[in-house]
Amino acid sequence: MRAMTEKEIRAFIREWTWGTLIAVEGNRPYAVELSYGSDGEYIYCGSMPGGRMAQCVRSNPQVVFKICDSDRSYSFWRAVMVEAAAERLTGYDEVLYSVRCIARQRGFAEGAFDSIARRVANDPESNSLRIPLKVFGGRISR
Repeated sequence: MRAMTEKEIRAFIREWTWGTLIAVEGNRPYAVELSYGSDGEYIYCGSMPGGRMAQCVRSNPQVVFKICDSDRSYSFWRAVMVEAAAERLTGYDEVLYSVRCIARQRGFAEGAFDSIARRVANDPESNSLRIPLKVFGGRISR
């Protein structure tokens, strides 16, 4: 096992599409798995409007975003953790950019989720987030 280089971490973040958003609810951790996208500066993701994660992030924006991968035998694995203050996206242009990053990363046409952007931007309970890629680390099995 060794530490991943910054180049390896950024490549893994660009390659993968699924991660775990971890926040704090009172004094307990709370996590949800979700798809995400990245533009190299931020991770973009979101959870159910008005849901438990949305309430956690509103109370305390400090989050961890974890991305893991492993083969079935566990002979190869890698994991990345990003620590940051999540930023809520409320404007239509910000949300549209976010959903387009997610669509591209997942291999869909850029506009595949455009219809979601207006609905999310108009929902005061929305939990569309961007997480700065500034404090991160990763480990890899080889």
